[in-house]
Amino acid sequence: MTLASTGNTSLNTLTNSYTPRDTKKKDKALGREDFLTMMMAQLQNQDPLNPMDGTDYSAQLAQFSSLEQLINLNDTMGTLKSSLDKGNQSDVTSLLGKEATGNVDSIELANGKAAGGVYNMTAPGDVMITIYDSDGNEVRSLYPGQQDPGNYNIQWDGTDNGGNKVDDGSYKFTVMANTGYGFEKVSTTVTGKIDSIVYNNGKAYLSIKGALVDPKSLVQISNPSDTKNTNASITDYLGKQITTSNPLASVENGSVSGNVCSFNLDAKKDIVVEIHNSQGDVVKSINIPAANTSQGTNTIDWDGTDNSGNPVPDGLYSYSVGSAAGAVEQSISGEVSGIKNINGNQYLVLNNSGILTGLSSIVGVN
Repeated sequence: MTLASTGNTSLNTLTNSYTPRDTKKKDKALGREDFLTMMMAQLQNQDPLNPMDGTDYSAQLAQFSSLEQLINLNDTMGTLKSSLDKGNQSDVTSLLGKEATGNVDSIELANGKAAGGVYNMTAPGDVMITIYDSDGNEVRSLYPGQQDPGNYNIQWDGTDNGGNKVDDGSYKFTVMANTGYGFEKVSTTVTGKIDSIVYNNGKAYLSIKGALVDPKSLVQISNPSDTKNTNASITDYLGKQITTSNPLASVENGSVSGNVCSFNLDAKKDIVVEIHNSQGDVVKSINIPAANTSQGTNTIDWDGTDNSGNPVPDGLYSYSVGSAAGAVEQSISGEVSGIKNINGNQYLVLNNSGILTGLSSIVGVN
């Protein structure tokens, strides 16, 4: 026997006009259609001699109204998230053409070809590379062997340790090197111009010297048009706070100025400071044991001599700092206190200290 609502034409009209949802669809959670289906079944099958109280019906309608609002709110939040995601992708494109430094810890595998893995050797050492999947499981171990100082790209054929092809996607990696003190982690940063945006699995990566860098991994960004504009007057920098990635010392008539080498460490470690002449040749190597370093800013004075203890010729000299773990941060900041002309070229003087920098080495201006 089929029961029908009696004495309420509105309910009959609502019941007849309602179309049940497709029963073949499998929803993960109860929605508005499920709620209406249950309410219609309750109305159709109620006891004619004891129909639903109007108060109970009103309460159910209020519950449905609340459910409707929650569903609409959820849809709105989903739309907002999608809009924000598109905005973030749009923001990434604004980085094109800028100079940047980023940490690289992943390789992107697409169509079986790997791209994006880089590392920096500051001393000769035996290298070992380990590649992991998204769950942290080891996929492949590579042994490039003994390598000289320099920047390297990871050469991976997209197979695991068993020689099997692995799925396309993003893989993490670590690089370890033994430079005579046991295996230690190697720096995997890259610095250069952002020349393109690469999308992999819907995520945007920045291409810097062939390496793919997650925008969240950037540690420094500068605008070449702001920091390397040779058309701007050098006097515009007087009195400003700047940051340079390549501080210079000068030797004139055997006298050294700007000879304080400054660098930053995240922990006490053995480091090597190398002094370079204007041709890039190393004229002096200074080894500093971990016991003589500290976490934070460190400084060391160069006496203007080469590895043989002889005074170096007059000219400009730069320095680099490295450890077994990779390159060490050596950029310094200070107020431009003057301008010095050397061999027809102009250089900025920092903090009245004699430390010089060229315009092309400025990575930040306040």
